[in-house]
Amino acid sequence: MNKSSQKQQQTQGFVPEVWFHTPVWSRKVVDFERINAQILAVLEELEAETESITRSNVGGWHSHDQIHQRNDMAEIRKVIGTACVGCATFMEFDFDNFDLVIKEMWLNKNGKGDFNKAHIHPNAILSGAYYVKTPEGSGNIELYDPVPARLMNVYPVKKRKPINLQAVEYKAEAGQLLVFPSWLQHSVQPNRAEDFRVSISFNVGFKPKGLSASLQNTHSNGSAAGDKLDLVSESD
Repeated sequence: MNKSSQKQQQTQGFVPEVWFHTPVWSRKVVDFERINAQILAVLEELEAETESITRSNVGGWHSHDQIHQRNDMAEIRKVIGTACVGCATFMEFDFDNFDLVIKEMWLNKNGKGDFNKAHIHPNAILSGAYYVKTPEGSGNIELYDPVPARLMNVYPVKKRKPINLQAVEYKAEAGQLLVFPSWLQHSVQPNRAEDFRVSISFNVGFKPKGLSASLQNTHSNGSAAGDKLDLVSESD
């Protein structure tokens, strides 16, 4: 070991190789104010016409899970789809033999005191949230360490950093898009604001290329195959 390496080990500790990463992608959507105004109009229409369903939400209003099929959701569908193609590309997804598909997409509206219990998104590979309306104090998203065995002996630390975190919190901000693996457990904090909070959630899966139309409706444990995501080149 040279002197430089010795000094680094003394100041930083023995630097490890890190395996089994948990990726989280975050980006701000361009022109989100205009896009969000359109989404809020869709929310108002759906809320007047349909009843809320219950999934992870405690209170609040939860739409059906096929809003990506609507023509007036085409723009945000494309934004989310393009981002997910980029995420999958980074993960070395096999686009030669498989297509990504949006399986579900839904609207969430949390009023004061409403929240979402800790949960995962089964039968998908990428999930996430897009924030439409987020008053201050309306509830952030919390992501949890996916290795629960680490809780068997929690050790004292001087400070928190990615290698020893048990949870991480992302501030909910209008126009922010968050994407993460569907197996990553997460929750939404209670809304402490007087006004309501609105977000879109989504699940992205995959299907083999050339899957016949008769099989598409039963692919992936009986779930609808969904909309194929347009492939995006690195130059786009």
